[in-house]
Amino acid sequence: MGGVSQSMLVRGGTVVTADSERKADVLVRAGKIAEVGDGIGDYEDVIDATGMLVLPGVVDPHTHLLLDTGTAHTADDFESGSASAAAGGVTTYLDFAPQLPGQTFAEALHARLELIEGRSHVDYGIHLNITNLADGWERELEALVEAGVTSAKVYTTYRDTIFYADDWTWYRLMERSGQAGLLVQVHAENDAIVVGKTQELLRQGKSGLAYHGAARPAAAEIEAVSRGLLFSQLTRSPIYFVHLSSPRAVDLITEARDQGVEAIAETCPHYLMLDDSVYGRPDAARYLMTPPLRDRASQSQLWTRLMEQQIHSLGSDHCGFSLAQREGIDDFSRVSPGIPGVETSLLLLYTFGVVAHHMQVRQMVRLLSTNPAKIFGLWPRKGDIRPGSDADLVIFDPRPTRTLSAAELHSRAGFSPYEGLTVRGKVHATIARGQVVYRDGVVVGAPGFGRFLKCAPFDSEAVPR
Repeated sequence: MGGVSQSMLVRGGTVVTADSERKADVLVRAGKIAEVGDGIGDYEDVIDATGMLVLPGVVDPHTHLLLDTGTAHTADDFESGSASAAAGGVTTYLDFAPQLPGQTFAEALHARLELIEGRSHVDYGIHLNITNLADGWERELEALVEAGVTSAKVYTTYRDTIFYADDWTWYRLMERSGQAGLLVQVHAENDAIVVGKTQELLRQGKSGLAYHGAARPAAAEIEAVSRGLLFSQLTRSPIYFVHLSSPRAVDLITEARDQGVEAIAETCPHYLMLDDSVYGRPDAARYLMTPPLRDRASQSQLWTRLMEQQIHSLGSDHCGFSLAQREGIDDFSRVSPGIPGVETSLLLLYTFGVVAHHMQVRQMVRLLSTNPAKIFGLWPRKGDIRPGSDADLVIFDPRPTRTLSAAELHSRAGFSPYEGLTVRGKVHATIARGQVVYRDGVVVGAPGFGRFLKCAPFDSEAVPR
């Protein structure tokens, strides 16, 4: 079942969307959902979903499938990273185009699209990573939105790298972003606090990986979030905070939203499943990401805010460096941070959200699919199961229980920070635009099937309430 079917029937499953859950069949024609209902007639191409959940394809809003920092690059490229995505039920991901020194917005986008084209198993959108605003950038911004890139990220840390944007760049961008239909995303860490704490630890001889978390305290995230909320309030432009690790940062966003600020919160599975005790272990290299993991109390409080719908989307922040790239390095300041995760988000949120925390499956769908699609201008084409939407479906079997092993995963990183966890459920099949791209442990789709998606301008009505 590797080819595109003119018609396909997914029969007998429980169809779950952001708003409903019911036993139904799903008819697919020419890559689109044609009908959702009971007792749809017989078709030659049938997938039996009895006893399984039929979910919208996961829309992962935050991946780095091929990250080149200038000094290191990930083991995953777009072919391996998108294969891993397909195996995890991800049918759409949004990756980042870095704006290198001297590049226009259009040049940065073109360079990234050239790298991806012909290599992705599933569909993809692009966020721009803006670092500088050259003369005429206002017109460039309008052209960027017209080209279908309607979100851009700024990094408030990593000074003296290809990623960092200073406050003046960030603030000027937000003076025009809302008007232009662009959503600004923020990696929120106060750079001075991070640099100062890092230097303090190194002077004390505390350079081992055990100090990775201590070098980037929660205060750095909380301060940068508060700054971003102020910029959003003053410019009346919406703002999206990526990979939040601190419950206090989420509280600030909730308070600002209550006052009319269009702020959106994203977190990642690792902040919900893991805590900073892992940095004291011999295998600490498996858990190096930024922001770092927090203590167990923060982890518990983050779950509370997730369940209360104060967090609006879940991104994997997949960044597939391999352990071999960290071998022999016991200095947190010399490691390129990032962990794989695009393949495990659905599995983990089902296990620890639905099963352990009694989250409604509909809420899981909102976090993983519908909200990201709405926020980034892809809904209702993506993130839903309704006639006319792309036939992006995950057939998820909620019954199996097993110990998670990296050996079953498809990332070239070759490890998982979740190795050894007991997990519930399994992706039986992933269907992207009517094509089965993954089934029963095997990626069956071809690289190059995935298409670049033009995102619609940011719509404030899409912000989850």
